[in-house]
Amino acid sequence: MAVSLPNPLSNVSNIVDLINAIISFLQTVALAAAPVAIVVGAWYLLVSGGDPGKVTTGRNIIVIALIGVAIIVTANVLISIIRNILGI
Repeated sequence: MAVSLPNPLSNVSNIVDLINAIISFLQTVALAAAPVAIVVGAWYLLVSGGDPGKVTTGRNIIVIALIGVAIIVTANVLISIIRNILGI
């Protein structure tokens, strides 16, 4: 039995649509990776055994993941504002 995969760029007709498709894909990947990074950071905290280096590493992973999510959400808002201003 063959598996059929749809073309994700089938409705791309110009460069703006292509850029939107790429941005959407990258945002989806980043938002899917953020919870994984948070779990990894929490794991570092749980297994640190009081080692300050591992505690710092775990905290940094969690903070960086949350900053990444904030940047993605903020970018969506900024892109919407810019599109409204430019009329795109």
